[in-house]
Amino acid sequence: MGDIPSDGVLHPSLKSMKRTIRKKRVFIGWGSTSLIEFLISIDKDPSQTYGPLDLKSIIIEYITKNTLADPEKKKWFVCDERLLSVFGKKRVHRNQILGLLEPHLLKDQDSSEDEELSEGASNSCKRQRRKGLDKTIGTTKIKVAPRSCFASVVPQNIKLVYLKRSLVQNLSKNMDTFDDKVIGSFVRVKSDPNDYLQKNSHQLLQVTGIQKGSETGDSSTGIILQLSNMSDGVQIRMLSDDDFTEEECKDLRQRVKDGQVKRLTTWDLEGKARVLHQDITYHWIERELALLQNLIDRASEKGWHREYPSCQCFFDT
Repeated sequence: MGDIPSDGVLHPSLKSMKRTIRKKRVFIGWGSTSLIEFLISIDKDPSQTYGPLDLKSIIIEYITKNTLADPEKKKWFVCDERLLSVFGKKRVHRNQILGLLEPHLLKDQDSSEDEELSEGASNSCKRQRRKGLDKTIGTTKIKVAPRSCFASVVPQNIKLVYLKRSLVQNLSKNMDTFDDKVIGSFVRVKSDPNDYLQKNSHQLLQVTGIQKGSETGDSSTGIILQLSNMSDGVQIRMLSDDDFTEEECKDLRQRVKDGQVKRLTTWDLEGKARVLHQDITYHWIERELALLQNLIDRASEKGWHREYPSCQCFFDT
């Protein structure tokens, strides 16, 4: 896809793009998967919502209990396997704890609309915890909840598996992998104008199946996508090529809550996100580069006219 270097090395101007993409996390309720699993591993109740200061106190207590403080620099501590999964660093200064915890906490979550979903997810996590799997870290056995709890229906999660029209068209060029990548992802389509209960012009739907028609010059024209909560399939050209809105994500969450759309487990979400990560990343980079090139061209054109004002008069005569 696109002109990506074969050696995998991106242009320096794209480093910030890579950093942004790497920060994406899957959330269970109020916290990221890695944070929730850390709390479960030290026998903390993940159904209780912890604030940043509470979490910092828990971590400092854990550091003291497990003698992880640096003997030479007391304000630094060494991350064992559990803390490494949260912080992503081998050594951390205590003053950095709050900043490193921030990306693991879900922001701007609509608690009133998502309360029932969160409660269901928490109960599922509790049940899974009781019959959890044994995992050994060093010489200590801990209980880790299997990754079958429900993922939160929030923009941070849906973006990991959301496909725009142009990306689906690109994926259709390789039909050997098309089904595996597209089924289970989310797409954006226009809402039924006769549905007076639908307030948004578009809605997010999950791809549940694919029908392939007769092949033509354009492989994407004969493909019909079967979507959740939609009796008729849609062609790829009917998909939106824009970002979805927060209101559309709230609408999806409500439909999941009402049982119209199957709940997405963290296992399914992470698996699909891994499959789509490279395609979504390259597609995003290509669009950003195209936008950047357009801005450069426009700036160059304006600069040319300012530097050579007589050229405009020459071309007009």
